[in-house]
Amino acid sequence: MIPRFFRLNLGLKAKFVLTISFLILVTSVILSGFLIEKQSLLIQGELEKRGESMVRNLAHNSEYGVIVENKPLLLNLMEGLYQEQEVVYITIRDRKGSVLADWDRTGEYHQVRAKRWPQDVQVLKEELVKEYFVVDTKEVYDFSYPIKTTRVERSREEVGLLPAGKSDLVTRKETIGVAQISMSLQNMRTEIADMKRMVVLLTLLVVAAGVLLTIFLVNIFVKPVRRLVYATERVASGNLYQMVRVTSRDEIGTLARSFNRMVTSLQQSREKIEEYNRTLENKVKERTAELEKTTKLLQVEYDRLEAIINSPNLGIVIEDKDCNIKFMSKSLVDGFGNQIGQKCYQKFKGRKEKCPVCPIDEILVKGKKTFTYLDQDTQGHYYELSAAPFQDEKGERYVLETLRDITEQKKLELQVAKYTRNLEKTNQELENALNSLKETQAQLIQAEKMAAVGQLAAGVAHELNNPLGGILGYSQFALEKLDQKQVYQFTGEDNATLLQYLKDIEQQTKRCRSIIQSLLKFSRASRKEEFEPTDIHAILKETFAFTRHQLERNKVRLVERLTDSLPQINGHPSQLQQVFTNLILNALQAMPGGGTLTVASGVNEDLKTVELRFADTGTGISQENLDKIFEPFYTTKIVGEGTGLGLSVSYGLIKNHGGEIKVESTQNQGSTFTVILPILRETVALGLKSEKELPASG
Repeated sequence: MIPRFFRLNLGLKAKFVLTISFLILVTSVILSGFLIEKQSLLIQGELEKRGESMVRNLAHNSEYGVIVENKPLLLNLMEGLYQEQEVVYITIRDRKGSVLADWDRTGEYHQVRAKRWPQDVQVLKEELVKEYFVVDTKEVYDFSYPIKTTRVERSREEVGLLPAGKSDLVTRKETIGVAQISMSLQNMRTEIADMKRMVVLLTLLVVAAGVLLTIFLVNIFVKPVRRLVYATERVASGNLYQMVRVTSRDEIGTLARSFNRMVTSLQQSREKIEEYNRTLENKVKERTAELEKTTKLLQVEYDRLEAIINSPNLGIVIEDKDCNIKFMSKSLVDGFGNQIGQKCYQKFKGRKEKCPVCPIDEILVKGKKTFTYLDQDTQGHYYELSAAPFQDEKGERYVLETLRDITEQKKLELQVAKYTRNLEKTNQELENALNSLKETQAQLIQAEKMAAVGQLAAGVAHELNNPLGGILGYSQFALEKLDQKQVYQFTGEDNATLLQYLKDIEQQTKRCRSIIQSLLKFSRASRKEEFEPTDIHAILKETFAFTRHQLERNKVRLVERLTDSLPQINGHPSQLQQVFTNLILNALQAMPGGGTLTVASGVNEDLKTVELRFADTGTGISQENLDKIFEPFYTTKIVGEGTGLGLSVSYGLIKNHGGEIKVESTQNQGSTFTVILPILRETVALGLKSEKELPASG
């Protein structure tokens, strides 16, 4: 229908108005019909719900009145239902059909209900019965609901026929009558009719408003289209200066702007054509000059391509699928002769069959886009070969191979490989020399350590003499006791005295063992190079244990100013103990007449380091010697007192720990050696609560 309608000889405005008006009308009629049907069902459903509710309430409330057949009571129950305009008849019957009470609004329903009673008997078997019928052209909706009561039957035990304690009550529901309400549908039909008229009127108003709005909008849309049509006709007649006024930014405005651009483009094209016609001869000359220039460029490119093809270092060959040579560049012709038409593997490789790795198979059979590999000809030359597919104007497929002579490069690579082997050999020799140096260094460190042990030997011997003397004395006391009395004659006091002697002997023995273990630990050569988390204070206290007597013997007072808690470092305990021992012995030798050695510890939060300060009050070091003290074999001591390796070895050990040793000295006032070691990384990650300052030396 719609396609045929659009073929009618009508204007665009009329087609739009009629089409949109028709759609509005159809849509409004469909919506109106759906709304009327839906609302009618709602009104009817509301009436049914009211009827069901009233008849249920009447049946439930009429139980007692039906049992005693009290008509005034039943009429009183009906009185509240008279107010409902839709209710036209109310009746209450017993189960035999006799009317106990009824009410008839018009007097014409009583006879009808009396005639229909035999049909109403089914209500005694059902909960609710709804029925529609007509009385003198009046529609009536009838609702019937049974009136029930609960019967209690007494068993024989209750009347004394059986012994007590075995009585049983039986209850059951029993229908004793029926309540009926008839409701007129006249008011419902009137309400539905009013609703239909209102919906129809509203639909007409909507359709009328829609048509008027459509006409208004179509006028807005069609007016600029008419202007476009007018302008198009003017342009078609040859007026290329006709423009359309743009009044909107919608699709029509876009179309108008496109039309104006088209007209402008037509103007420019016409002007160019006219100009081109006027300057055609000049154009021909310019185009001829361009063609000549292009020809020269092509000749240059051709010469360049020919130079590349004929390059002595680059060979080009084209082969077909059967390995037949179709083209050879000049460099290959000079080297192998003109072999066009021959098999490539015969002339280049001296073979009777295809090569195991054939670029023709890789490209034409396996379908690779490119293939590159290294090859060697019968003359001992090395080539880097690259292959790619090639197709002529007839569609025949070939393989284009380029060969680059890399013989000199290959020779250079062989030389580089030879030099590399020589470098590896030299590197191994240097590594062996380094290992030898490490062993020599370890021997020097051990020698320096044993020299320190020699210096400590007298002090350690004296340190051991005191507890050994105590052990001897307590042993003699115990033997005297045993000589004087037998063991069974010992009193409690004798036992206590002997027990105290043994405890003192045990204490002095442990002291000797501690001194010997510390000395052994210091003098033992360490084969273990791995560093571990280390407690600096523990190493210092072990060092103090076997150097304290040596200091006291030389009248040097040891002052310990160690902070409460010091972070761990990653270190080698034996090496650190050797460094501390060397620094203490150097300080001891710098104070021949006695003095004070202050050992302090602290933390530098900014640098995340542990600092240990060894400050003596000795003779000090002169400024000219201060820069040389860490050099190997340099010493200011007399012959026999040192090798000059102590500070040098200590400096190397601290450097291996990632730290450093600093020295400050004033001649005749003393020297201060500061050992700086980095804190263990895990300790740094935990953070330091507060900076622990090093105590001032003195």
